[in-house]
Amino acid sequence: MSASLPTPAPASVGAVVLTWRDRKLTAACVARLVDHPRIARVIVVDNEADGSIASALVDDPRLDIIELTSNTGFAVGVNSGLRALLDDPSIEEFLVINNDATLTHQDIDRLVSALENDPGLGVVGPRIETPTGTKFSAGGVVNRLTWSIRQPRRDEQPDFLTWACVLARRAAFEQIGLLDERFFMYWEDVEFGFRLSEAGVRFAEVPDAVLIHAVSSSHSRAGSRILAYSSQAFRHFLRLHGGAGTATGLARLGAKVALCAVKGDLTGARYVVAGWKLGRNAPDPAYLAFEKLP
Repeated sequence: MSASLPTPAPASVGAVVLTWRDRKLTAACVARLVDHPRIARVIVVDNEADGSIASALVDDPRLDIIELTSNTGFAVGVNSGLRALLDDPSIEEFLVINNDATLTHQDIDRLVSALENDPGLGVVGPRIETPTGTKFSAGGVVNRLTWSIRQPRRDEQPDFLTWACVLARRAAFEQIGLLDERFFMYWEDVEFGFRLSEAGVRFAEVPDAVLIHAVSSSHSRAGSRILAYSSQAFRHFLRLHGGAGTATGLARLGAKVALCAVKGDLTGARYVVAGWKLGRNAPDPAYLAFEKLP
């Protein structure tokens, strides 16, 4: 009678939590993560750090903090945490979660099980709900002509997963790389999804895993600069993936400027134009150019 093979040990999961001027929600998010037995490490990346985040967090040997002196945006911030985890050979699965999001232990288990039960999957994401119960898909479908984004229909493959929360295996990052740091904020998750598809790496929503995602308070703190971030990101995305739809994409940006002007929001119109200009030849990393904006 032959001896049975040993059961492989469950893969270790490392988590990245990006924060910007939000100690309370970050502390709650981190506390939930370190309480889960499969989470081997948690990296908190504090954008534009003032040195105070450590005092708000639980004391746990699995927790590390990366303090960035500038507001580097989403891609650079998340990548900083991912690189630290990728340097740890014991970590095989990587959870990225917004600091203002809630993922229960059961939902973490569902994401992990989805990856481990389907070796062909590279990245998964949970369904998203607001605290008031509004439901969203984990990803979206992009119209290549109008560049509008809609929810996937039932059994329809999305073009991307929203990085409010994703769980990825190491091989996915090794094959296609990390987020493009020429994006400051917005469209970086869409671009990552396009690269996954081009490389033949499968990704999917896990419908029975649910993320409760609050409206980000960082948006209101950023004010009209959000318009610069979004227009820069969209313009850069068009350079990479616009193809035949680039002209309509540029027209969409022009319409955004006109709409701001009609509403009397001249500051907003200037920010859209500023972002548009930055996106034509997006610097790497993007945040260095945004630091110069008023």
